[in-house]
Amino acid sequence: MSDRKQSHGEGETWTWDGDPRTNTARIGGEVDFTVSPAVRDRFVAFIEQTRGDMFLDLGNLSYVDSSGLAAMIEGRKLLKAKGRKITITAISHQVRKLFELTQIGELFGL
Repeated sequence: MSDRKQSHGEGETWTWDGDPRTNTARIGGEVDFTVSPAVRDRFVAFIEQTRGDMFLDLGNLSYVDSSGLAAMIEGRKLLKAKGRKITITAISHQVRKLFELTQIGELFGL
């Protein structure tokens, strides 16, 4: 069962596609401070409804700012507290560069 969420606001669009059967979430589009609280809430809800390690597909994420990174780090922290891990299975070139610059890639198995 897939859970889809899409938000449109001031030119920003983000998508969420979560599959609890595979513990995989896909975040696409642009995530900035205007939508990061909604992304965080979706992330936390997905963690609560799944068991085991989580997989995050960022292959269609074209932009993320520091608030979006903070939401992902917070999700990782919640998973770690539950004895679970998160692994990024796909990542766009632009977002990979940001993960490398901020040196947080290792937190997500990159």
